[in-house]
Amino acid sequence: MDTPSSSPYGTYVIAVRGFVAPFEIGVYAYEHGRRQRLRIDLRLTVRRTAPRFTDDVATVLSYEGLVAALETLSEGPHIQLLESLADRIGDLCLSDPRVVEAEVSIEKPHVFPQIDAAGVTIAYRR
Repeated sequence: MDTPSSSPYGTYVIAVRGFVAPFEIGVYAYEHGRRQRLRIDLRLTVRRTAPRFTDDVATVLSYEGLVAALETLSEGPHIQLLESLADRIGDLCLSDPRVVEAEVSIEKPHVFPQIDAAGVTIAYRR
C-alpha cells in the first residue's frame, strides 16, 4: 500500500537547531506587550524524490525557507502557549508535501531562575 511517507528512494532529515528570536508569548499579564527570546529546533523527515541528489538546491527542501518562516512568525501577534506556536510551526513544516514528519521543540530560556529553560517538543506526522 502506498502511503504519503512511502518513497522508493527513502527519506532524509533537515535540521534547524538553535534558532533564537524574540516572540510575544505567554499567558500572564506581564508577558503581554513584551517580547521574550525563544529557542526553536526543528527536525524534518523529508521524502526523497530521486535515487541520488543532483547538487541543485531546487531539488531539496531548503532550511533557508524554514528560517525565513520562523523569522516571520517571530514578528507576529501575541501567542499565549508554546504549544500553539508549535502547532503553527508544525503546520508550516507539513505544508511541503515532501515532509512526512516534523519535530518542533521550543524553549523559553531562564523563565525561572532555578532552571536553564522550560519548553515543549511536539511531533507531527502525515
